[in-house]
Amino acid sequence: LVWKPLIPGVESAVVSGDPDKKGGLYVIRIRTEGEVKVPPHWHVTDEHVTVLAGSFLMAHGDKYDASKLIELKAGAHSMIPATMRHFGLHKAGNVIEVYGEAPFVVNFVNPEDDPKRAKTK
Repeated sequence: LVWKPLIPGVESAVVSGDPDKKGGLYVIRIRTEGEVKVPPHWHVTDEHVTVLAGSFLMAHGDKYDASKLIELKAGAHSMIPATMRHFGLHKAGNVIEVYGEAPFVVNFVNPEDDPKRAKTK
């Protein structure tokens, strides 16, 4: 797998398909070395998440609220419907697999959370 930065502290790698090609199916893996908060965001298509190693915490909502996080351990699966606002917390050393219909687009609820925006300033 070829790992590339997704957001600070988080890398992703394409397992199959093309996450950028509209209408196709994709499978990507996401990993972290340390603990990383994922700001509230949403996707244009349904997102299926399976925890392969470690644990991943997630919750639904427009604002990051750690008290709402639910821990998913290795083997757990969750489906987040298109446009549902959600956020998460990667625990150190976790690996998750995300699959769905492309395109895989991360739309941040707060545009200031988008690491691409920081690069263009």
